[in-house]
Order: sequence, then structure tokens, then C-alpha cells
Amino acid sequence: MVSLLTATALLSCGGSQNKGLADGATGDLEAYESSDVNAVVQALPQIMVIPGDQTLQNFRMLRTETVGGRSYTIRDYKGYLLKDDRARRIISAIQEAFNEQDFPLTDFEQTLKQLDTREATDMADGLEKDAKTMLLTTARPDIILELNYDTSRDKISLTSHNYNQKGEKNISYTLSAIDAYTSKVIATVTANNIKGESTTETITADLLKNMPDFQSDIQKYFSDILTRGRDITVRIAVAEGCNVSLSDESIEGDTYADWIVDYVKTHTVKGAYKLQTNTDNELSFVNCRIRLLNDDGTQYGVYDWTRDLAKNLRKNLGLKVTNKAQGLGEVLLVVEKQ
Repeated sequence: MVSLLTATALLSCGGSQNKGLADGATGDLEAYESSDVNAVVQALPQIMVIPGDQTLQNFRMLRTETVGGRSYTIRDYKGYLLKDDRARRIISAIQEAFNEQDFPLTDFEQTLKQLDTREATDMADGLEKDAKTMLLTTARPDIILELNYDTSRDKISLTSHNYNQKGEKNISYTLSAIDAYTSKVIATVTANNIKGESTTETITADLLKNMPDFQSDIQKYFSDILTRGRDITVRIAVAEGCNVSLSDESIEGDTYADWIVDYVKTHTVKGAYKLQTNTDNELSFVNCRIRLLNDDGTQYGVYDWTRDLAKNLRKNLGLKVTNKAQGLGEVLLVVEKQ
């Protein structure tokens, strides 16, 4: 497989400099639409940099609340950006490093602004959603880069500030690349007790030094997904009060459960899946590998796979199903009462 970073570097080369914005533009939409789709470019992972929970905790923007006996983590991303004047500069430096390699980026701060309207809508509907879940389902990145860092200044101490005689601080950070669909950590850069007077400059300089290997690990992981498919979970559940049992015989002759198992087996890459739950009311699968691209090179995602399954359940089995998924890598179809 062609290296993603190499391919994108080649695509970005060439072209004369110091020309006006419109110079060389043809506006030939027909030629563009009829040209071949570059599968490598289509499949480049979308990247978003966000603060990790440790950083939020250091700035007192992370708390736990218990509602109805269940514990919920409350993340105040907007409050964090207002409180940490270094955040934008560090995040911007990380974004620039990926931008130079032509990775598509989703801006953390701009996504938060998009959430204002959605939050108001969800409040009107009586929905409670975790801030991180809303952030990911709005931006839909493939990979999130979680930045955790702390210096002596970030932690409140009444006895010591841990400065040396030169005025330098001990600075530690971790940048973790996480598959947004599976929450799997795929690459990490960590440094402990770096000496420096400026937190921003010290972290940025060390990060950029380690960035090539970090990006290479991300590239290898995403190349594997491009080949073997994206890992998702699949659940088909029967709504309460519905008179359908998944062990009932369907109009196709098989039980509903057997038909669904055969569908998952047929529509995963090399039949990669693991049946986890098989009851009258629920079927669940883990480690289901679905393709990222259509045959023509255009994108194919979890929503497309879910829609195709739902369409077949309605058409072939006559079931009424509703998509209830919230997570990026989750398929959840609920069989409703007719």
C-alpha cells in the first residue's frame, strides 16, 4: 500500500509561487467530477486535538456527578479554554504539524461553538449527553489527540512551587492518539520533568522533535484500518413492549437472529466479527470490521453500514427499526412495535 504520508506529500508538491488566488483556476466542475477519486486522500484520518482529563482536572474543569445512582463525568471544555491561556498556542502547534502533512483537521474551539445550538436543542428535548460524546459526534474525527500536561504552576501547592534557581519549571506532558471509534490508544508521546521557563515553548519544542515517529505510528494504524476495515460494535435490541422475539421465524425462513448473524458475516471484511450476546431480546457483536471505502474510492462509514442493515431489516424481514446509536463506532438498531 502506498504510504499515506508519502502520497499526500506528493499531492501537495508543485505549483508556482507568488500568484494571485484565482490564477490558474478553470472552474471546470464537470472535469473535476468525472476525474478518478483518490482513495488515499479520501481515507486520510480526520484529526482533532482536545485537552485530556488530567489537564481538565488540573484546571478544575472536571467533576463527577451522581444521578439516579449512576456516576457521570462532567467536562467543562469552554471553561478550560477561558482559564488556560496556553491551550490555544499548544493546540495550534500540534495542528500545524499535521497540517504540513495534509491531514484533514477539525478545530476543537470551533467545534465547541457549533455545540451551542445543539445543546439548546437537546435541553429542549430533555436529553442529557456527555460533553465529550457531543464533541465527537459533532466533529466526527477519526483520531483524537488528547493532550495532558502539568507544571508546578498548574497544581496548587502551599509548600513548594518546584522551581530551580534559574526560574525553570519541571514540565511533563503526554499526547495520546486515540481511535475515536474504539477508544483504543494507537500512539503516544510522553515526556517527564523537562526543564523550561515557558510551558508552551518547552512542550511545543519537545513535541515537534517527536512528531515524525508519532505521525508514523498513526499512519501505520490507519493503513491497517484501510486494509482490514474499521472496528465497530453492532447491537440489535427489541424495544420493551414489542411482540417480536429474535428467535422467532422470519418471513425469510430463518430466525431473525440467524438472518442477522448471516448478514453481519457477509457484510464485514473477510467475515470478521465476534458474537457477544444472543438472546430473544438482543443480538450484539464486537470486533466487526467494516470497509472504509466503496469500490469507486468514495467514503463508506458506520452510518452507511447502519443504514444498509436497517434498510434490509425493513425490506427483507418486515421489521420496524430505529437507529439509536450515539457513539461513533456503535451500531444500535432497535426493533419497534409495528
